[in-house]
Amino acid sequence: TAGFVHKFFDGRTASNFSDTEQELWNNHLKVNLGYVAHKSPYAGSSTGYYEDGDFAKVCNGFVLMADMVNAYIAEKAPWQMARDESKRAELHQVCTFALSAFHLLAGWLKPILPTTVARAEVFLDAPIKDFDDAARPLLGHRINAFTPLLGRIDRKQVEAMVAASTESLQPTAAAEPRARPMNSPPASASANFGSSTPSPESRVPSPGSFISIDDFAKLDLRIATVLACEFVDGSDKLLRFELDAGELGKRQIFSGIRAAYGEPAKLVGRKVVFIANLAPRKMRFGVSEGMILSAGSGGADLFLLDADAGAKPGMPVR
Repeated sequence: TAGFVHKFFDGRTASNFSDTEQELWNNHLKVNLGYVAHKSPYAGSSTGYYEDGDFAKVCNGFVLMADMVNAYIAEKAPWQMARDESKRAELHQVCTFALSAFHLLAGWLKPILPTTVARAEVFLDAPIKDFDDAARPLLGHRINAFTPLLGRIDRKQVEAMVAASTESLQPTAAAEPRARPMNSPPASASANFGSSTPSPESRVPSPGSFISIDDFAKLDLRIATVLACEFVDGSDKLLRFELDAGELGKRQIFSGIRAAYGEPAKLVGRKVVFIANLAPRKMRFGVSEGMILSAGSGGADLFLLDADAGAKPGMPVR
């Protein structure tokens, strides 16, 4: 419709709606926007869905109104009107209604999609400061050239995003979580390196698997204090940690040790060692900002590393 407005009407909308469009505007679009708005004059004395925090109703109402507008535009078929010069006035009104409805619906979602709506405001040359602005039809108004606001959904891109956010942590063992002391003895960095005889279960790495001291130095290992720890809804292997990392601030880390720690709240207050410079990883539960270190073979056989008394959050591990 924006293309027709520029092609036939010098980029300016009509000065009025048709009677049908005015009825749709007043009795459907404007009224329903009032239900969404925060104490909008169109909602009487009631509070709106945004103020109530009912975002499901915000979005459901948006879909209903968008479907109504789309159905009206499809019925009028402006792309066919454009071929008939005798229908220019009607075409002008239909395009004006479509653009005004787009403006209203953009205002409807502005609190949720502010960046996308900002681009719509530029295209329409109509800033939306509040819901009253959104409720004003764009009559006799000049618009700018249209540019796409969002790309078309590509199934392959969606599948790639889902794959990237899928948990890659090892499966949990079926064993029941074991109780373990919250103040376990600190791990010694030199315990194995100083032993001349490997334990029966240890394996001496082949020369090709050694790393240099420079490789090790790339790891930024830090001490942190657990501020909060909880189960992750929808995952049978993850715990969500909130850490105090001192000068590094707070960190959120998802760790696959749920099978080993069945009472995560008891971990609050203890110190842990984590990799601070691991690239943040987007998961479907949130962003994980590092990796907490533990010892063991996996599943229920995992033990968080601890630090001696006196170690402070943010201290580097050397």
